[in-house]
Parts: sequence; C-alpha cells; structure tokens
Amino acid sequence: MKISELKNKKIVHICVILGIIAILLIIAGIIMLRYQVEGEKDLPFELSKIIVVSTAEGKEIDPVEGNRWNFSVNQNNDIYLQIQKNDEYKHSSNIKNISFENFNIQKANGAEKIKLYRVNAEGKITEDAAHLVSNTLNYKGAKENNLEALEISNQGGIILLRSVNENVCEVRNNEETIVHDGTLLAKGNVNPDDLTYTLSFDIIIETNRNIKYKGTVSLYLPTGSIETEGRAQMEKTDFSDIVFKRM
Repeated sequence: MKISELKNKKIVHICVILGIIAILLIIAGIIMLRYQVEGEKDLPFELSKIIVVSTAEGKEIDPVEGNRWNFSVNQNNDIYLQIQKNDEYKHSSNIKNISFENFNIQKANGAEKIKLYRVNAEGKITEDAAHLVSNTLNYKGAKENNLEALEISNQGGIILLRSVNENVCEVRNNEETIVHDGTLLAKGNVNPDDLTYTLSFDIIIETNRNIKYKGTVSLYLPTGSIETEGRAQMEKTDFSDIVFKRM
C-alpha cells in the first residue's frame, strides 16, 4: 500500500472521530440548554401550590379630638407555600431542610416599609422582632410540623409567611363601624398603584440524600382589588415559570 493511501485513510479516520466528537458535544449542549430552561423533571418533593391572601388592617394610633377612629393602616399579604411529596418519584426520600433565601423587594418607592414575618407557635402571624424574617429562613425536616421551632414534616407541609407593607395610610373618621380589611385603603385615599410591588425569593429543598434543588419564586403583590373587595385571594398551581435545578 502506498504511503499516500495510508495518509488518506488516517485523515478519514480522524475526520470520522472529530465528527463523532462534534455530534456528542452538540447533543451534550442541547441537553444542558434544555436543563437550564426546564430544570429537574423528577423532583422528590415539589412546590405544589401557592395561595396569596391580600387585605389590610388598622392599628390604633394617638387619638385626635373629634375622631371616633384613629388608625394607621398596614397592607398584609399572607403567602401559603405547600411542599408536597412527588408520588411518582421512585426512590425513598425525606426532606432534610427547606430554605428560603435572597428575599428581594422591587418597588418604585417605600420598599423599606415592607417587612416579612413567619408564624408563631399557634400557627398565626406575629408581627414582632422574634418572627421577623431577614434574608434567610431555614426549616429542618422532622417527624411533624412545628413551625415555631422552624421544623417541617419530612414528608412535606405548608409554610406561611406574611409580607406587610406598613403604615401605607391613616384613617381618622367618625363612622359608626369600621371593617378591618382592604376597604380601609379607600378610606385613607390610597392610590392602588402606589401599593404594588414584587417579592421574589429562592426556595431550596434539600433531601436526606444531600441533594439540593433550587427554584426562584416571584409574586406580584397585593393580589386583587382589595380597596373595593376588602379581601382577595390568588391560588397558583401552574409552576411552569418556576424552574428547580440541582445545586
């Protein structure tokens, strides 16, 4: 066989190998791109429902002579997050930790007045320093829920947070009765557009296999026309916009 023929065959072999490598790299790139867009398809635990309940509440302030009612009004958003076991997941798994991180508020002005609180031992929101949430909140997996002790069932459960827009207006009048709901905002002449903001945060679900999955939730608050309805509720079960990926 001539040397030129050997060289040609070698070149062909190299081209075939390079072609195979190129195809594999393209396939790997497509898989990685798809993962970035779609995330995990087989999570052991899932964010299955978010319910947001928006309203308002008045808190007594120094009285002014001649007024029956003297209130400073807070606009409240209760956020219920349900973490549920995926029945189609084929392996045994428990929750080790559920963490909430990187809380971020996007608002044109007044963002500093918005505070986030967690529930107390009775499962209710307590707006005090002990239950104020900063930038990180971590619940450990346990046999059952004990949200005051920052424990959640290792098979899933519901976590409640409250986002409070404090002192958005004052209501001073002499009406016979006052209803403590979103209609207080209309009595305080609040422009609904001035109340709106976006709250976003990361949810990290860690299993007993030491695998972490992270997704980012973004909520537009408050929900509904609470200044006329008094109280409004939004339920979210479609999470195609929330992508969970392994960390």
